[in-house]
Amino acid sequence: MLADKCTYMILVLVVLLGGTGNMAWADSVSDLAQGNDAFNRGDLTTAMTWYRQAAEAGSVEAQIRLAYILDLAEENAEAYKWYRAAAESGNAAAQEGLAGMYAKGEGTEQDFAAAVRWFTRAARQGHTSAISILAAAYQEGTLGLAVDPDRAAYWQEALIEARRKAESPGGEEG
Repeated sequence: MLADKCTYMILVLVVLLGGTGNMAWADSVSDLAQGNDAFNRGDLTTAMTWYRQAAEAGSVEAQIRLAYILDLAEENAEAYKWYRAAAESGNAAAQEGLAGMYAKGEGTEQDFAAAVRWFTRAARQGHTSAISILAAAYQEGTLGLAVDPDRAAYWQEALIEARRKAESPGGEEG
């Protein structure tokens, strides 16, 4: 009886996911989980293997995690590739990571204008780190920006609001 229910549920999932075409999606979820398990054990080599498989299958979360590890390992060209893929899907954390690579010229040419664009995209989604970086950049005149107290104040207020939302029940950083 239990086996029949399990078979039925699998068939329902296959139909809901659009047939077997989305089995790669299911594999990427499994690969991501395997990567997370390895990461939590401190086995970064194994984690990267699983994350890379999931990232190649289109998992944005795996793309971000892989990019982060690669960035820390100074494997900048590949980190840039995965941050970019996830950033283009609209993920704020990836946008902030990609902006940082442009700001430092890691994995790509240093490009402050591109860094500011990506930081701004992440900040507009409420990503507190990106907001903080923009507030400081306008306050101090970094990232190729002129000191602009009004824009600095705008982003400082946005940071206060984003932190308030993140601390409220059900709130989270973008």
